Amino acid sequence: MYKQIGIITGGGDAPGLNAVIRAAVRTAVKEFGIKCVGIEDSFEGLTGETQTMRLTTRSVSGILPRGGTMLGTRNSGSFCCFEDGQVVFPEETIKAAIENLKKLEIEALVVIGGDGTLAIAQEFYKR
Repeated sequence: MYKQIGIITGGGDAPGLNAVIRAAVRTAVKEFGIKCVGIEDSFEGLTGETQTMRLTTRSVSGILPRGGTMLGTRNSGSFCCFEDGQVVFPEETIKAAIENLKKLEIEALVVIGGDGTLAIAQEFYKR
């Protein structure tokens, strides 16, 4: 059983992101006793000095009517680029982010977003 999970939103802003964050936190905390950490600014929050916030049932209370995502999001950044018309996921950037996840004692990620966001998440999974 996981002790602590991270939650990330990525890609373009969209309705319902806060609802998913709230549902994930409430389920993790109430059903499984798992601590939750929000990763701010999408995957970029895992680079350099990490940008995180503790997520509790109290901190996600009242976020449903607010638009967007309380964690912030990006549809660009250092985790994905194009070289010669091909999508490339920079190895060193992903390795550094995975090391930061270990330092933060985050054992699993809940990744909320579209195709691009989930493609980055898949690269994390592969490593």
